[in-house]
Amino acid sequence: MTALNSDRYDQKVRETLELLAGISEPLARALGEGCEVVIHDLTNLDNSVYAIAGEVTGREVGAPPTNLLLQHVLSGAQGDVIGYPTSLPDGRTGRSSTIIIREPESGTPMAALCLNIDVTNVKLAHDMLGSLLATPPPVAETSEEPDTGEVFPHTVSELTAQIVAEVISSADVPVELMKKPHKLEVVAELDRRGVFQVKEAVAGVASALDVTRYTIYNYINELQGRAPEGQS
Repeated sequence: MTALNSDRYDQKVRETLELLAGISEPLARALGEGCEVVIHDLTNLDNSVYAIAGEVTGREVGAPPTNLLLQHVLSGAQGDVIGYPTSLPDGRTGRSSTIIIREPESGTPMAALCLNIDVTNVKLAHDMLGSLLATPPPVAETSEEPDTGEVFPHTVSELTAQIVAEVISSADVPVELMKKPHKLEVVAELDRRGVFQVKEAVAGVASALDVTRYTIYNYINELQGRAPEGQS
């Protein structure tokens, strides 16, 4: 991308973000209490929350993306994700939608408009009515919707820590007993989840795996097929 094209692209991003930010507050009011509208700057994944209206997840401007949005962007952000269930802070039930805004000429994702709706009371009412009107389901069945595992971090370190803890837990080997192959696989999974798209992630991962930052860089280089730097 030439400097001129880069400047034009940056201008489009700024104009798009300002436009979306301008409609976030009235959109949140139109949707009503229990709804949140979040505008993400996908060119700044460290602090992607550009504007936020409504109080559902407790985040503020400058917060990082959710783990699911990070993965979606890393995979190319193909299409919007509409009406998926989420677990909100404090155990509340949510339903969210993510709409990707692209640069018209290149199709590059620039921004995301996300809607988070607290449906806790709606679900309780639905379950109560269902229990009154429906016959009991077999024991093996459940009416629970699958949890997407989306988390709503307030800081980059919180985002990194949540994903790292989940990946390490799934490894079934305590960090103090991990050998290089175990740690290499943890780093590979974190890379697949887009953690290293966040600039400050390496330090958090290194601390969690009890290695140096340079070791994490070496692992990443090794996974990408490049010669590692120094000792791994």
